[in-house]
Amino acid sequence: MDCWRRRFIVLLALLALLALVALGMGGCVSRVDRQELAQEYFNLGNAYFELQDYERSYRYYRRAIELSDNIPAAGFNLARLYLERGEDQKALDILTTLLARDPENTLIREVYGYTLYRLGEISRARRVYGDLLEEALSRGRVAYNLALLEVMEGNYGAAVAVLEEHLAAAEGDKDFRWLLADALFQTGQEEDALEELAHYRVLVAGSAREMGRLFRRYVEWSFFLDALELLEDMPSQALRDPEVAWAEAWAYLAGTDDFESGLLALERSLEDWLPEADDESRLLEILSGEEKEIVQGVFEGSRKRARGEEESHKEESE
Repeated sequence: MDCWRRRFIVLLALLALLALVALGMGGCVSRVDRQELAQEYFNLGNAYFELQDYERSYRYYRRAIELSDNIPAAGFNLARLYLERGEDQKALDILTTLLARDPENTLIREVYGYTLYRLGEISRARRVYGDLLEEALSRGRVAYNLALLEVMEGNYGAAVAVLEEHLAAAEGDKDFRWLLADALFQTGQEEDALEELAHYRVLVAGSAREMGRLFRRYVEWSFFLDALELLEDMPSQALRDPEVAWAEAWAYLAGTDDFESGLLALERSLEDWLPEADDESRLLEILSGEEKEIVQGVFEGSRKRARGEEESHKEESE
């Protein structure tokens, strides 16, 4: 949904709300259903959430809840907002109340498990996800969430076990494949990890962002030839991404003898972007002699240009 359409929805919700409030102010309180007014507040909360205006969204969800207990989605979305704001305990309190009313609600249980994880309640979070899997509820998504929890805890073997057990429920899920590839690689199963990345490639073909992500992953894992082979299918928009160009430079300079192509990619990446100092040092460490001196010169030229642009901006603002 584009920005203008979302703003139009906000306007419609505001008009409906104003009409209801006008009825109340005109002495027609008996005709103004509190439930209906709460629903309009809820709609406004949703609209502002879509616009990423979380503060207004929060206020309208709160008003909806104050007027009616019969819009559980308002409570659920308020919990999401608390998570967005980093107020995890408040989110958990709301989700606990919602589960007491609707203990079989799969979506609430999933977010409840995620909130427990954020609060450091790892064992409880595992139990929530485990129960959902045993009940065969949304297996692909739940397995992904449980495996993600294990990956973030460094339990890569456990993540692989969960993901492989439930792969049939998520064969066409790119994020599921990506996480499985990561877990496999971290457990030393590089060939299997590459196979999962191949599945991911098919699923994201044509997406500049996702193909760029895949290219960087190949380089990160030192599969330089796989990365360079991917260049043939990369959308032009991805190739213009400075971080993708940086990864391309790494692939050529670290994985081939094609210094010229690596240098061209490096220069392209540094046109409007500078890497972290540690990344620059690591790249220089793999070079020697004249090639190292040339690359050092490219880095110095980029830093000098960046300083000049910064000084120019300061002068313009004064």
